[in-house]
Amino acid sequence: MHFQKFALGSLVAALAALQSGARPAEASTDAALADGNLFVCTDPNFAGECVNLAFFNGVCSTLPSGLQDNISSWGPDAGWLCITFTDNNCQGPALSGSFPGFTSLPAGIDNAISSFQCFRT
Repeated sequence: MHFQKFALGSLVAALAALQSGARPAEASTDAALADGNLFVCTDPNFAGECVNLAFFNGVCSTLPSGLQDNISSWGPDAGWLCITFTDNNCQGPALSGSFPGFTSLPAGIDNAISSFQCFRT
């Protein structure tokens, strides 16, 4: 009986929070607040280890250490132009593209990307 009262009380509290406009803490993540995503893969043809990297319009982003100098295909969400750079801080040789992106990368860029910057088109 005690469990039923606890469960009912929790349900009432959750409904009250929803009605008040409160959102659960786990629903507010940086990825959910980001402007878009750059889909990157370690192998050509969007194969190997792949991940969506969240970004904000016009902000330079550095790849996570496990992906730096290890990208062989990439593509941004539709409506975005992204520029990938071989050095951190959006410096060095670059490759720009829009959706659907690149299934393979040219020599000098393949397995050399360290940072990127994207802009809404």
